[in-house]
Amino acid sequence: MNKIKAELMMADVMFPADGLAPYTYACSVQFGIGKSGGYCGIQKAGLNETRMPNNIFSIWDFPNKVQLSAQYKDPLTFVGGFGGEGTGLHSHADFGWKPDHWYTNIVKRWTVNDSTTMVGYWIYDQSEKTYRHYVTFVVPEKEAMLHGDIGSFLENFADEQKRSRTAVYKSYWMLTDQNKWAHPDSLVAEAGDGSWKAEKYGNDGVKITSCGTTPGQPKTFYPTHQKDKPEILPASIYDLASYYDHSQKKIFVNWSMLPTATPQLSYEIKIYENSSYAGNPIASIKGTDPDLTSTGFLVKGMNLKAQDYYIALQITDIFGQLSPIKKTVLEEKKP
Repeated sequence: MNKIKAELMMADVMFPADGLAPYTYACSVQFGIGKSGGYCGIQKAGLNETRMPNNIFSIWDFPNKVQLSAQYKDPLTFVGGFGGEGTGLHSHADFGWKPDHWYTNIVKRWTVNDSTTMVGYWIYDQSEKTYRHYVTFVVPEKEAMLHGDIGSFLENFADEQKRSRTAVYKSYWMLTDQNKWAHPDSLVAEAGDGSWKAEKYGNDGVKITSCGTTPGQPKTFYPTHQKDKPEILPASIYDLASYYDHSQKKIFVNWSMLPTATPQLSYEIKIYENSSYAGNPIASIKGTDPDLTSTGFLVKGMNLKAQDYYIALQITDIFGQLSPIKKTVLEEKKP
């Protein structure tokens, strides 16, 4: 899949309860982004650490040496620099993943200007059926695309006893720059010298065990059988409201999304003078921001005392799907 230019990459990862070991990192999606790259997944800390199990999202510095920055972070997320394997920007959130539960790691890119690219990280908890946006990095390259074969790895990052550890990976997907879904025709498992094992998991996955198995095996290919596209519910808006600020002469529109809904990427608001929401709107505004759920803007010639106004909102989610249009009525409030 190395030649595909992608808007989004995602894959599922799970730690079996009987395969846990301290100091383990299961990278789910290792990706190229423009002239650099990054990785994300879930991690288990050491035996004596009280912190909950965490995720990781990191991107290496770009050749132009302009520093990466974080445009958004969840309140649970920590962001800082990293070194030791090159340098770059790192984030992690101690969100408390559970063994035997599947987590879809999602990497999405988009642009809002002509000099940088945004790269966001979401996790879909398949047990809770919820999405959560953990961080967005700004990379210093115009229209940087995701690319490369999606890689995953299982790492012992500090366990001197070299305990056996297991992770399972499946359901690899790319959303191309043509908004088409693509998946690999096979997965390949390989490692260096030592004891490790790979096994087929279902129709589109591999179970990997490192350390403590005998013997190691040669590079192995596992054909995959996947549908034409993943099964993802369409985007939806939970609630919508509006009010008019007479002092600023602005309409303010705000909305909410349930954590079970596919995450927002962009929005478009239209304002009409008729209850049929027909014809050309008298005003409209749109933007790309996964985390913005309230905005205000001026509308010329408004006379709220004389008539009501009709507001329509539609969002596009990170998978390129349009939500049903949500509507509300703006009217003059009377005591």
